[in-house]
Amino acid sequence: MGTMEMARNAMRTARAGAEVSGNNLANASNPIYARQRIKINSAITIPTEKGPQGSGAEVARMEQVRDKVLDKSLISEKSVTKYFQAKQLYLRRAEASLGQTVDSQTIDAGGAYGTYGLAEGMTELFNSFQSLSVSPTSTAERQTVIFNAQKVADKFNTVDRRLSDLRTAINDEVQDVIKDVNSKLKELAYTAVNIGNIESVEGAANEVRDSLQASMEQLSEYVNISTTTSEDGELNVFVDGVQMITENVLTNSVKLHTDGDGMYYLADNTSGNVFSLKSGYLKGMIDARDVSIKDLRTNISAIAEELITEVNSLHQTGYDLYGTNDNTAGLFTGTNGSNMGVNASIISDPRKLQGSSSATEVSNNDVLRSIAALSTKTITNLSGMTFSENYGNTVSRFGQDLALATSQLNDQQTVQKMLEKQRESIMGVSVDEEVANLVIYQRAFQASARLLSTMDDLMQDVLNMTR
Repeated sequence: MGTMEMARNAMRTARAGAEVSGNNLANASNPIYARQRIKINSAITIPTEKGPQGSGAEVARMEQVRDKVLDKSLISEKSVTKYFQAKQLYLRRAEASLGQTVDSQTIDAGGAYGTYGLAEGMTELFNSFQSLSVSPTSTAERQTVIFNAQKVADKFNTVDRRLSDLRTAINDEVQDVIKDVNSKLKELAYTAVNIGNIESVEGAANEVRDSLQASMEQLSEYVNISTTTSEDGELNVFVDGVQMITENVLTNSVKLHTDGDGMYYLADNTSGNVFSLKSGYLKGMIDARDVSIKDLRTNISAIAEELITEVNSLHQTGYDLYGTNDNTAGLFTGTNGSNMGVNASIISDPRKLQGSSSATEVSNNDVLRSIAALSTKTITNLSGMTFSENYGNTVSRFGQDLALATSQLNDQQTVQKMLEKQRESIMGVSVDEEVANLVIYQRAFQASARLLSTMDDLMQDVLNMTR
């Protein structure tokens, strides 16, 4: 009877092994699943007159194959990857707002945008002033100057508006991401509590632990997090060093903080302190919004401001074709790239363009030549550069920022893929291995069944002898 019980235990063990292999095969394409295996122990030994006798094998527990070091590394690396992804994404949108394809070395308008950018606009404006200085009284040449002034003003307006709209759009997305962070924290705490409830009653909650790891990785893609485990195996989660989950319980949350400019940031709901995030998609969005795109808009608007000031200061000293000087009339209106325009009275009557330095000699071209010479003049407020040089330097720095973000993202993705492959080699399901295990468990079950059948026959023989 003892041998029959041993055979029955062996059949149970083989069946459990087959079920685990079947479950592994069913989840072979599940990206968050970590393969499982049964831990087989020898059953209790039975003391006999001839010494201890084994009673077969039994399933001690169901194990999940996980590498905790790799899991923690991936939580950290995914956060860094998402930071560079967000930064690259929004810098590329800013590139599109310029209407030019840029890199660290060149500025190329490209066929997708035509051939007109800010650099081309300023060059055409100064060239048209040069052409007008040859024929100062030509109405056609004056119309060309006004047209080019309108084009470059409109280009400054468009670029400023696009960059402003992009910052606003990013800001709105920051608000949505902060809501997602709170949602992910709740989901993570709920999963952690479920693990505690299940394992206190039913044993290992392997599939729920898969969900827990996936939830931590998803949260880390938004913000940088760290985790610890208590002596009882309960989870603690920190966002940028501030504790959010304490022993499986959600004890804190994040909230929206709005600064004086209406920009949104992530803040601790308890203290109200704004987080100084280190990585994550949210950090990439904020850096792109508050550093790269903001600086680009500010620098381009400064070029427009200086262009308005320099051209108008010369224009206000000149005389128009009527021999009149209006020392308050500039060619441009507005103060910077956001509101730059062209004087409406000059648009309606090109003869009011003040290009002569003499009231009696209206064909004089001194003022026109001075304005044309601005193309090569170094401007103190533009770091001692010309208009073209300063714009080229501004766009080049932006291009370098974009190129660096792209390079860093490529390197980071390589690191993440290497870690994912390592984890897959340890925790992933090998279909070939699981099929081989199924054959082993099948044969073990058949052999145990044969043993049980054999012992049943022997028992039947014994019973027949007693009749």
